[in-house]
Amino acid sequence: MKKQLSLKAAAALMLCASALTCVLLLVFFGLYLGVGTDLFGEIRTYITLRRDIKQEYIGDYDGKAVSEAALSAVVTALGDKWSYYMTPEEYQEYLNSSNNQYSGLGISVKKDDATGGILVMDVFEGSSAAKAGILEGDSITAIDGKDITKLTLKDATALIDRQLGQTVKLTILGKDGKTREITAEYTIIETHPVSSELLSGDIGYIKIKNFEGSAADEFIKAADDLVKQGAKSFVFDVRNNGGGRVSELKKILDYLLPSCDIFIAVEKNGKEDVSVSGSSAVKLPSVVLVNSYSYSAAEYFAACLQEYKYASVVGQHTTGKNRSQITLELPDGGALHISSGEYLTPHRVSLTKQGGITPDVQLELSEADNILLYNGALDAAKDTQLQKAIEILKQS
Repeated sequence: MKKQLSLKAAAALMLCASALTCVLLLVFFGLYLGVGTDLFGEIRTYITLRRDIKQEYIGDYDGKAVSEAALSAVVTALGDKWSYYMTPEEYQEYLNSSNNQYSGLGISVKKDDATGGILVMDVFEGSSAAKAGILEGDSITAIDGKDITKLTLKDATALIDRQLGQTVKLTILGKDGKTREITAEYTIIETHPVSSELLSGDIGYIKIKNFEGSAADEFIKAADDLVKQGAKSFVFDVRNNGGGRVSELKKILDYLLPSCDIFIAVEKNGKEDVSVSGSSAVKLPSVVLVNSYSYSAAEYFAACLQEYKYASVVGQHTTGKNRSQITLELPDGGALHISSGEYLTPHRVSLTKQGGITPDVQLELSEADNILLYNGALDAAKDTQLQKAIEILKQS
C-alpha cells in the first residue's frame, strides 16, 4: 500500500513539474516577446493564421515554403533593398561566395549564336568541368537529354543548376564538329577576385571582381608584381563589382594611401568609428573604372581615391549606397542579412544622399558592350572606358 502511494505521489510530482515547466516556458516566451506589445500580438496572429491554414485549407501546400515566403516578406516590408532573408540553401551559397567559392561546374558561358546552345567561354583550372573534359569553345546543346538550342540563356542555365554533389549530363558540340556526351559533378569552385596584366605604356591593369575573401592579398600581390615588371601607373577596374567585406576594402586603401582617414563607420547612435591608414603608400598616377553596377565597397573605393585626388574616375554614374549590413544566422538554418549601420566617405559624404559618384570623365558603354564586359568577353581595344583611362594616364 505504501509502495502504491509512493508511485502515485511520484507521478503527481512529475505532472506538477511538467506543468510548472510549461508555465515557465510560456512566461519566458511572453517576456521575451513582450506580452501586450504589438510584436506579441502579431506573432499570435501569425500562429493563428498558420493553424487555420492547416485545419481548413483544402489543397496541398509546402509548409516550409510558406514559412520561408513569410520570413522573406517580413524583411522586404522594411523597404531597404540591401536587407533580405536567405533560406538555408541560399545562406550556404552566400557563405561560399563570401570566401570566393561557389558550387558549380567551373565554367563561364554565354549564348551561342551559331548553335543556339551555351558557348563555354572559360573552364576553371582544376574544376569538375576540366576533369570531365569540357573545353573552351565547346557548345552545350542538350542538358540531361533535353534540347536547349531554342531556350534563352537564363532558361538553359537554370536546367544545369544542381545541388552540391549532384551530377548533370551534357551533350556537347566541339570545335571539331563532333558531338559527345559527358557527365560532370557540382563541386566547390575556388575563384580569384583579382586579375592583372601589364598594358602597353607601362600601365598596370588590375581588375577587382569583388572585395570578398582574399581580395586584398591578391590586389597587393598584383600591384607589387606589376611595379616589379615596370608599371608606372595603374588602372583599377571595379566595374560590375558589388562590393564585399569592409576589412578587405580597408586593407587595400591602407596599402595605397598615406596616413589619412580611410573609412568612417557610423553606428546606430550616430557615433563615428574612424579607420586610419599607415604612413607607407604606393603613389602612382591612377584611374578607377566604374559603372552603374559598382556599389558598396567598390563605390567607396572609387570615392575615397577620388576625394584624395589619388585617382581620376572614368565611366558611368554609380549606384549610391552608404549602408553596411550584418548577417545573422536564424534557427531554421537560414539567415537575416540586414542593414545595421552607415558609412561616410573621408570627406563625410553620404553616397546615398549624394546619389552615387559622378565620374571625372563620364563615358557609357553600349548595351551590347556592357553585356560583353559582364561576361569578360569585351575586347580591350573596343572598351572605350578602358581606352579613355589609358589615354589619361599617357597624358599625365
